[in-house]
Amino acid sequence: RPLSRRVGPLDRLRQLVPIALSAGIIALAATVLLRTLHRIDVADVIARVRATDPAQLVIGAVLVVVLFGALATYEAIIARFVNGPITTGRAVLGALTAAPIGHAVGWGALSGGAVRYRIYSAAGMRPLAIGKMALLAAMPYAAALGFMLAASLVLQSREAGAILRIAPQAATGTGVAIFALHAVYLALVVFRRRPLVFGRFVLALPPPSLTAVQYAVGIIELSAGVGVLYVLLPAGIGISFVAFIGIYVLCILAALASSVPAGLGVFESVLLLLLPRVPPDHLLGAMVAYRALLELAPLLLALILFAAHEFWSRLPAQRARCARKGMEP
Repeated sequence: RPLSRRVGPLDRLRQLVPIALSAGIIALAATVLLRTLHRIDVADVIARVRATDPAQLVIGAVLVVVLFGALATYEAIIARFVNGPITTGRAVLGALTAAPIGHAVGWGALSGGAVRYRIYSAAGMRPLAIGKMALLAAMPYAAALGFMLAASLVLQSREAGAILRIAPQAATGTGVAIFALHAVYLALVVFRRRPLVFGRFVLALPPPSLTAVQYAVGIIELSAGVGVLYVLLPAGIGISFVAFIGIYVLCILAALASSVPAGLGVFESVLLLLLPRVPPDHLLGAMVAYRALLELAPLLLALILFAAHEFWSRLPAQRARCARKGMEP
């Protein structure tokens, strides 16, 4: 009979640190939002949303299509990589449902993985392959966050330093350090043939060709997301697109660390802190339009597609076909 490992103080500390970090970020976000809401009228925010130029909305919508087009293309690529018995159409369906639902629910790798399991298991894909696809699907965005933050800090060190209230040299040094970490990872991908072992965990590195695709997709995905919000911001804010990438990534990292679904409230509070010169009603109005374009509309489409898939899979002819092939309906 296996012996149960005794939980020591260090183990308890490791469990409490993420909880404390999330609680601290949420408390800070709530404080910032409450102070901001005391200074503005909600009616002003609504008026700013209504006053949004239709051309801005069209450009934002095009960028959303580019973003999800990149995700769908990448999903089809990794489906072939894991040799899964799924068609390109089903891979596109998986991407267009798992990504928006995972983002809205939170813990995207798990919630999005559950959606992928439902869609891909119906085509006969094994759970291990589905889990591998869920992990691979999360890698482009994770890689792009660090890479794009480093690029913003290095290319716009003076502007980034002013926003973050640090010296330009510190911004450049931080960016170079992040680039160095990516260089180490890429060197391991190119030259290391064996998996990485961390105690009980074994991590198999993707091949160089897939890694290149991951970075390309991640950069497209993140740039499109930044572009949606940037184009909706009021004119004349005096911040370049490259510098705004760094602000956006920091907002995303804070939202991820908080574990709040979609980073609701946390993203906005960090944005308000980093852009104090932009009128809060203008900023919150842009955020409302941004969430409607990049999150709400894709989520509604994902729910419709998922419901249609569930309805179709329960049709008598489809159930009989799945039964003959030994698949889950």
